[in-house]
Amino acid sequence: MGRPKEVTDEQIIAAARRCFLERGAGVSATEIARELGVSHTTLFNRFGSKETLMLAALGAPKEVAWAAALRAGPDERPIKEQLVEHTAKIAAYFDELQAGLAVLQAAGIDIRKAYHNPKGESAPQQAFGALGRWIEAAQSQQRLAKCDVETFSALILGALQTRAFAKRVFGKPRPPVSTQRHVEMLIELLWHGIKPDGAG
Repeated sequence: MGRPKEVTDEQIIAAARRCFLERGAGVSATEIARELGVSHTTLFNRFGSKETLMLAALGAPKEVAWAAALRAGPDERPIKEQLVEHTAKIAAYFDELQAGLAVLQAAGIDIRKAYHNPKGESAPQQAFGALGRWIEAAQSQQRLAKCDVETFSALILGALQTRAFAKRVFGKPRPPVSTQRHVEMLIELLWHGIKPDGAG
């Protein structure tokens, strides 16, 4: 008998996410294991239960990838251009997150569990903190006007999360607007209140 195939947790999570998003919450651990070429026992040994696997595959990630770029602070490019770039990444993140949350909800799993991170800040805390610090850094460089950072952060994150939720519930807006165009219009709308003195 050959050696059992070795798979990483990341490979299991990626395969599980793909299966759940394509076929719904009813996908069994056996089906996911078959795609990976391992036994379903391997999955349960790693994750303990199907619910735990679903939360790992479909819930908020332990580390919010785009937060790292925000923590680096503003670079030399025009600040408005950077705002659009960061906001587009956040929008894509919320679109992906809402897709996963929909499956968790269909499975009857408490959505609050999707944000739990026992080893550190939750995804919302990471997102809110990183965006707020980036805005403060831009203000300290006099590249954004002074405003309440908490309100501004909540406005951006709330607008993007609401759009992702609305897309999931109601489908595409009419007329359809791409995520990139939506982000550009959002920042354009906000820009008049946050641009530094003298900026166009």
